Amino acid sequence: MKSVYPKVFTVILLAASIPVVSFAQCMCSAGVPATPVTYVTSLPSTTAASASIAFPMFNPSIGTLACVSLVDTITGVSTTHVTNNAPDSVDYKFELQINNDIEGPGGLSSTPDFQHIYLDTLAPDGQPGSSTVNGPDSIFVNAPDSNGTGNTVGYLGTGTVDLTYTVNGGLETLKGGLNFADTIVTVYSGTFALTYYWCPATELATTITDFTAIPNDNTIQLQWLANNQQSNTNYVIQISTDGQNFTNLGTAESNASSAGSSAEYQYQYNFDPTNVGKLYFRIEEVSPSGKIGYSVVDVVTPGATGTGDISYQTFPNPATNSLLFQFNSNQTGNFVLQLVNTAGQIVQEKAVTLAESSQIRLDFNPQPASGLYFLRAVDLTHNKSYVSKVFIN
Repeated sequence: MKSVYPKVFTVILLAASIPVVSFAQCMCSAGVPATPVTYVTSLPSTTAASASIAFPMFNPSIGTLACVSLVDTITGVSTTHVTNNAPDSVDYKFELQINNDIEGPGGLSSTPDFQHIYLDTLAPDGQPGSSTVNGPDSIFVNAPDSNGTGNTVGYLGTGTVDLTYTVNGGLETLKGGLNFADTIVTVYSGTFALTYYWCPATELATTITDFTAIPNDNTIQLQWLANNQQSNTNYVIQISTDGQNFTNLGTAESNASSAGSSAEYQYQYNFDPTNVGKLYFRIEEVSPSGKIGYSVVDVVTPGATGTGDISYQTFPNPATNSLLFQFNSNQTGNFVLQLVNTAGQIVQEKAVTLAESSQIRLDFNPQPASGLYFLRAVDLTHNKSYVSKVFIN
């Protein structure tokens, strides 16, 4: 492994107390649940046979996804047109059955159904009274339904995951024969909430800030800042191709002269351009006493242009008065920065428009209570979301 050496550039930092951090157990059905993060999407009124509902994927670089749940609230109205095609007057008993099906990766599904019986006496074909209209019937009125899955593979990544909502069914005759024609029009809309239950994979090293991984031709330049170091602290540069299993690339060691100061570290990784996909990088910090902590994980797709992964970071962490969210490249679009507590509630938010800029600043007003939060940056222009775990003193 290669070694890198720090550049000490300031010695004026004051010692700070590090808060004790407790993490939720990564469980979904028993004990202490994993931390929930919920995304909500609305479906406008439509008569389409099916609709796609998109949610941001869970970025595996920020933690372990334990399970996924879906709660949907659907409103639908059906109107049935029936015509008697028989040459005689017929007493019909019709059953309208509408099936709604919501499906997602990992076996996630929800199937609320509607049934209704109509009694109609229709005149012979072609005569007045041979046709009738039943409805409009409210088949669902803000009807809630929920389902979950522990198979999380299809929800991991940095793009979007699509759930499919379909409406099917029809009109069946229970009495009166088969010589009729029917047309059913169903207008439906709804709200869908997808919740990720997850837990941090590792404890963050609060002394490591500003960690970035920037691709440049066939290399990736890693850089980070170590604040208020202890003497003989080791930093191990690690890489992963799946965001879960990391291997060591190189090491960096502080020295006695850097104790209590800040130092900047750089590391250059050379990759094979013919054999690369997503690459995940992090820094492992090992204190002289053997305590281990980790930087945030930065994700890079070498050679990607425009459609590749966007890496980002949040600092300072822990924060006191404000937070700065920074992309690894300039962005253009409308964004909302949200501070979310562990119950999934938005504590503070800020809407901004970026024009070839990479930073969004959130000043706390009022000051949130101390503890664990999530900083979520929502790209409204491109329908993407980025989540970071943060601690507030």
